[in-house]
Amino acid sequence: MGSQASKHDTAIETCLADFPDQERTYILNLFERLCKGQFGPGGQDGEGDKEHVSADDESIDPQNFNAYFGPLLPPTLLTCFRVTMQLHSMLYKSSDDSSATGAGSGSGAAGGGAAGGGVANKNRNRRSGLTRSTSVDSTSPISKYGWVVTIHRLSRTTIEEQAGLSFMLQTHDKSLESFVSNVARAVMAFWLAGDVGSWRDIPEEDADTTTEFLLTRHLDRNTTDDFEEELSRSDGTTAADSGPDKASQDWLEAAQKRDSQGRPSTKELSRVAFLNWYQRTVEYQIMFTILIHNLFLGPSTLAGAETSPSTQQRKRIKLKVEQENKLCQMNFIAPRFKGGIDVAPHFSRLLTVAEFFQLRYALPTPSYNNASASYGSSKKQGSGTAGGSGSGNGGLEQSASEARPTPPLRLLFSSKTSGASFSTLLQKITFQGPTLIVMKDEDGYIFGAYADQDWEQGPKFYGTDRTFLFTIRPKFRIYQPSRINSNFQYLDYGTKTLPNGIGLGGQLRYFGLWLASDFHTGQSAAEPMCSTFQSPRLSKQQNFKLEEMEVWQVYPSQIDRDEAPKHSAMDAHPDAVALLEMANRKMYSKDVRAPENVYDSD
Repeated sequence: MGSQASKHDTAIETCLADFPDQERTYILNLFERLCKGQFGPGGQDGEGDKEHVSADDESIDPQNFNAYFGPLLPPTLLTCFRVTMQLHSMLYKSSDDSSATGAGSGSGAAGGGAAGGGVANKNRNRRSGLTRSTSVDSTSPISKYGWVVTIHRLSRTTIEEQAGLSFMLQTHDKSLESFVSNVARAVMAFWLAGDVGSWRDIPEEDADTTTEFLLTRHLDRNTTDDFEEELSRSDGTTAADSGPDKASQDWLEAAQKRDSQGRPSTKELSRVAFLNWYQRTVEYQIMFTILIHNLFLGPSTLAGAETSPSTQQRKRIKLKVEQENKLCQMNFIAPRFKGGIDVAPHFSRLLTVAEFFQLRYALPTPSYNNASASYGSSKKQGSGTAGGSGSGNGGLEQSASEARPTPPLRLLFSSKTSGASFSTLLQKITFQGPTLIVMKDEDGYIFGAYADQDWEQGPKFYGTDRTFLFTIRPKFRIYQPSRINSNFQYLDYGTKTLPNGIGLGGQLRYFGLWLASDFHTGQSAAEPMCSTFQSPRLSKQQNFKLEEMEVWQVYPSQIDRDEAPKHSAMDAHPDAVALLEMANRKMYSKDVRAPENVYDSD
């Protein structure tokens, strides 16, 4: 027994050595507090209820675990984490001492996502045994070994190993759909960084919207090759044998455990299907990283909240400038909002929190910050968390340059508050930097675009390949540039021989997205697709009637502050310009340059 205990102590120390000092201290301190029940009712810190103190000082009573994490997690997700830690805790009681030691090193039971090889065959039985929640008694304690190893595998091992343990977690829920929905609600509460009290404040429909997006994200790449290795059947064939459409349906039925008619499905989600989905769906990897960091590595790691995580009156967190910049760029926390309909999560009339949460993954990093970190970097990493490689700030490097605060998203224009006027729209959005345009047609479809450059009037297309189109309802989809042409942004007003309005993609008079200068009619021409973005029709009808519109300033103007402003004071008055042009009047004011818009970061 002494040798066995020594090996487990070594395994624990090996795992802890992979964490920075701040995270390691938090892991151990939280474990000690949960062992002794030193937290108040509802999970608050303090000398609270100590009724459930484990007889073993080196283990956590399940009731203490539930009491602390209950306010932070939906009930079934709470059970998933607790049972997984209990299962890992049972390893050191096994007579197979070598298997326990191997688990501590990150290559044993339930951790391995890499298929093939002798290791996979050797550990297959142990993994299958660990995925049965029935083997755990609800009163089984959580040992220090189970606590540390589980956290280590979820945050500091390779993507493949994280996927393997995540598969083990979700088997304790009724379906992958339910599991991801619960993760989404918990994560969005942390993501809003104090703007909501708990996961209960996140509408269930928001979580369902995000879940549908995550589960079907990889199905957009609907080719036979993609599904050949994705969905395994018990008879050794793959769902791709019946074609990609059948494979897509099989995946959804297994993930949702119901068929296309909504009836209970007998299809089981295979480990291979889950691992492929996990590794492809980078958005989910980041969500899961946010959750693990806030639960087990200290809220200050990502959220910086000094109050108890269960405190109902949570305040917007305050972070160092460098950290907030990086976290916002990687979508680890929500940006601040300025000028919205109300504070988050009710900041927009057209977008829910879940919809904006999904849009944030597609927004590019602002070039003026010289920031190289982005969520996409996780695709290139072979180890570490989905969001970074294991630094004390969730893998975030501190910027060596002078810190500049990431500005809040500013609502530049809303047709409900600013009026249905095209001239007002131009006055609000020109030379304001990258913008997020959201439209709603009279059929209830919601769609829009991200424009990467300042809006300015001119007779031709311009812009960058960071521009994209999207649909929100009825389906959330992002359409990136196809590189067929560079017809990204177009804006003209008061010109007789050219289309007057604002457009993105396609060709003149045949735009991927267009709003005419009358502000009431628009167009989304795509037969069969918009050439610039390879996007289908965004609205229900090709020629639509606009019901409502919002334009958000995503980042301030990227105009070089050292150069003279390139816009004229007359640009703020397009109606006056049009009248002067019609009268053939010389516009001397075009030589009078307006002062550069100075952004207020407060």
